[in-house]
Amino acid sequence: MRYGLIVSLAAAAALLAIYVSFVAVLVGANLLTGATTLELGIFFLQFVKVVVIVSVKRLRNFPTVNIIDILGAELVILLLGLVISDLFLGVTAAPPLMVQVLLAWIAGIGTFATPFAIYRLAKAMSRGEVLLAVLPSAIFLSELMVLLVAGANASASTGLGLAGLSRAVLLVGAGINTVGAQVAGLTTLPPLVILYVSLLLYALSQGGSVGSGRIRGLAALGVLATAVAYVAAYGASFFALSLTYIVLPPTLFTAGLMWWLTREE
Repeated sequence: MRYGLIVSLAAAAALLAIYVSFVAVLVGANLLTGATTLELGIFFLQFVKVVVIVSVKRLRNFPTVNIIDILGAELVILLLGLVISDLFLGVTAAPPLMVQVLLAWIAGIGTFATPFAIYRLAKAMSRGEVLLAVLPSAIFLSELMVLLVAGANASASTGLGLAGLSRAVLLVGAGINTVGAQVAGLTTLPPLVILYVSLLLYALSQGGSVGSGRIRGLAALGVLATAVAYVAAYGASFFALSLTYIVLPPTLFTAGLMWWLTREE
C-alpha cells in the first residue's frame, strides 16, 4: 500500500471517528423528537440528495462548487419564496418557517453530507492533489465536525432537539456559546491529533517530490505553527477570549502566504 493512500486513510478514519461521536449523540439523545414536519422533511431531503449524488457517477465526480449548488438548491428556492410571501403577501407565518428551513438544512447537511465530504477529501489526498486545495478543505471539514459534536452535546443537554443542534452549531462557531464544547473537545482530541499528523505528513511529502532539505524546513514550520496554535489556544482560555477571533488574523495571513508561494507565474 503506497504512502499517499495510508495517509489519506488515516485522515479519513480520524474524521469518521468524530462523525461517529456526533451520530452517537444525535441518536442517543433522540434529537429528532419534537421536530416539525417541515424540519424533518428538509432534514431527510438532504439524505435523499446525498444518496442520489453518490449513486450517479457523473454527480459524484462533480466539482465541489457544483455539489454545493445541488445541496443548497431548495434552501435558496424556499427562503426566497418565504421572503416574497412575507414582504408582498403578508404571510405572518413566513419568518418562523424560514428559521425552520434554515436550521433543518444545517442539521441535515451536517448529518448526511459530511461522510461524502470525507470521502472526497480522502480521494483528493490519495491522488496527491495540491496542498492549497487539500489543507483548507481538511481544516474546514474538521472544524465543522467539531462544531457538530459540540452542537449535539449542547442540544442534548438543553433538550432543544434538531433546531437546537443547528442553533448550537452557529453559536459555538461564533464563540457565543460554550455549552457542549468542552465535552466535544475531550471526544474529538485523539482523532484531531491523528488528522493533524496525517495532514502534516501529507504536506511534507508533497507526493514524494520534496527533497530532504526542504522537508526539514517544512517540518520546522509545522512545529512552529503547532507551538503558535497552542499558545493562542492557551491565551484564549486564560483571557476568556474566543479562539475564533484570535486565530482569524494569522489564518488569513497563512492562507494568503500559501496562495502567494504556490501561485503560477
